[in-house]
Amino acid sequence: MYYRDQPEESSYDKFRTYKIKKGDTLESVARDLGVEAEDLRWYHNMYCEIPDLIEADFKSHLKFLILASEKTIEERKEKTEKKNQKVSLASNYTLPFVADKINKEYQVNYTTVFGDEADTIEMKVSVKWLATDRNKYHLFEINRKDVQVNNKMPDTVMDELEAKTGEVLYPLKIVADESGKWIDIYNYDEIDNRWKEAKEAVLDYFEGEVAENYIEQTEYALDNSETLFDALASDFFLRTFFNGIYIGYTSSYSFQNEVFFPLEKEEESKFAVEQKIDLVLDESNLVKVEQKGDYVDTEGETSFEFDPWKGKFHALYFLDEYSYCIEKVNLECSIEYDEPIKVIIQIEPLKKEETQN
Repeated sequence: MYYRDQPEESSYDKFRTYKIKKGDTLESVARDLGVEAEDLRWYHNMYCEIPDLIEADFKSHLKFLILASEKTIEERKEKTEKKNQKVSLASNYTLPFVADKINKEYQVNYTTVFGDEADTIEMKVSVKWLATDRNKYHLFEINRKDVQVNNKMPDTVMDELEAKTGEVLYPLKIVADESGKWIDIYNYDEIDNRWKEAKEAVLDYFEGEVAENYIEQTEYALDNSETLFDALASDFFLRTFFNGIYIGYTSSYSFQNEVFFPLEKEEESKFAVEQKIDLVLDESNLVKVEQKGDYVDTEGETSFEFDPWKGKFHALYFLDEYSYCIEKVNLECSIEYDEPIKVIIQIEPLKKEETQN
């Protein structure tokens, strides 16, 4: 066995090679070189000429086996080890919430389905940590822009009203607890003052009963911080991103949990889920947290006239391996009413070129 820096075949003169001897097999060479046979085949087949491809074993005419460089071997080894790297939790199997590392922009898409009708809302949302107090409550600033409905800018009276009044809320400052769950609105007075300034412009621009009713609803929502919190409880981004996933798990990295989500109008939908963390990082070196379970119909369970409604909840959170900050989320939940309802939420990090625009 020996290595040649300059093989006899000029087409392979830029590669590190092994000269195949009589009696050599793919398995025997792999064993002698201390590598996996599949790794030998993988690298050789990437760079060899088509007639020299290795299938089950060496072809009879093959004289040289192309070997990976030591650097390539090391990188592949590190990648393999990284792929099997176990996720580290804090004491008591708690998923750490490193709030001060959160300063990120996301592309956010909501698709809501009611019966045969479907609507999609797209927007860009930024989340920035501002401060943490001694009780481990965290202050965040939320901003959003470029809101589109069904791939176009708001063009109906209702859409325009929602967009105009929605601008009053941002920047929105919220408080999250140490589990990452949204629990309060911090800048209510600031929002209320913005509405007072914007209200006249809204009244000048929009007319009719629809506008008057919507403004009346907005006034009610902004009556005090509690009513505003209740109104924003149906905000899909806030409820998904600040869902309180940073809590204690079991030694198996999972537990049974209840999740509430604003799927039904003016009502919290309840789901019994299994919440778990994958033991190892995924192929992108991210920590995966999953919530998966079924709808709990408490009204149906207590009624003798109707079977309970059925539904599903499935959320996948992908977190940075070092900061545990949310990189992306895929969430889908549904209830099988007479008219089935479903919402699909996707949160992805904005690409650098998008953040610069």
